[in-house]
Amino acid sequence: MGRPPADIPASEIIESWLPRALAAAPRRPPPDSPSLRVTLSGQGGGEWDLCANEEALIVKRREPGPRHRASPGSESNDPDIWLRQSVPDFLALFHDEADLPSLLPPDTDVMDLVCVDEGKLAMLAQIDGRISVEIHGRRRRRWTIDVAFGPLGMRAGRPRSTVRVDSHTCEELAEGALAPLQALLAGRLQIEGDRALVMQVVMLVGSVRRVA
Repeated sequence: MGRPPADIPASEIIESWLPRALAAAPRRPPPDSPSLRVTLSGQGGGEWDLCANEEALIVKRREPGPRHRASPGSESNDPDIWLRQSVPDFLALFHDEADLPSLLPPDTDVMDLVCVDEGKLAMLAQIDGRISVEIHGRRRRRWTIDVAFGPLGMRAGRPRSTVRVDSHTCEELAEGALAPLQALLAGRLQIEGDRALVMQVVMLVGSVRRVA
C-alpha cells in the first residue's frame, strides 16, 4: 500500500486509505508522533485532524464554523503541524502529473513520512513558523503547499517564508543528484522571508530523503 489508487478522492485518502495503510505497515510510528491538521480547499476539500500512535492513525473531520483560539493559560487544540493545500495539489503528491515533477520519489512509501525516527522528531520540534513552497511546472502549472509548524506557525496569518523552485531542480533533488542544501546555496531555491526557517525545513527534508 505504498500509494493510494488513482481513482479515490482526497477525503477517502485521508479518512480511509491512510488509516488502513498505517495498520498494514510493518513499521510503527513513535508514540510521540506530531499531530497534523490538513486543510484542503476546492471541490471535495475539507479539514481534518490526524494523530498517529503505535496502534492506529486517528482521523477526525473538523466541521466548518467559527474558530476560537485558546486564551493564555488555557489548553489549546492547535496541532503540531498544519498543512494547507488545494485538492488538486494534494492529489498530485501521490500521482504524477505530466506538467509537474514527481513530488515523492518512486522509492518513498507514504508510511516513510509517518514512521519517523527520534532524530527527525527532534529536528521537527525545533521548527517554529509558517512556510510556503511553490513548484513551477510546465505550461504554467504551479503546485503549492503551505505548512505551519509550532506555536508561531499556528498564529501566523500568512507564511513567514516562501520558497520557489522549478521542475528541473525538483527532479534533480528527487533523483539525489542535487542535495537540498546545495540547491539552496546555489540560488536554485528562490527565497523570500525568513531564510533561517527555510534552512531548518531544508535540513529536515534532506534527512528524510536520505533515509527513504
